[in-house]
Amino acid sequence: SGGDVKAMPVPLCSLPEQQEIVRLLDAQFEVIEQNEREIDAALKRSEALRQSILRKAFTGQLVPQDPSDEPAAELLARIRAEREITEKTTKKKTTHKRARN
Repeated sequence: SGGDVKAMPVPLCSLPEQQEIVRLLDAQFEVIEQNEREIDAALKRSEALRQSILRKAFTGQLVPQDPSDEPAAELLARIRAEREITEKTTKKKTTHKRARN
């Protein structure tokens, strides 16, 4: 019961032992805080590196250009021309239906 618990003696360390425990805990908390700061800095560096890699990948700077590859401008022009041809061909094949009244 509650009275029994209140009556139980609770052993305490001596004051010098308590002070040593507090000193050790404070040192460990400082290590934890330092680790958290280092982790935060590493996460920021990681995100910056990720953005840099993506930027280089999308601008073609991540790997050297293969000499056999056509330049992007030529590829885009070729795709545009092929689309125009496809659209013209599709429009010719499409028949317009009259609306029924």
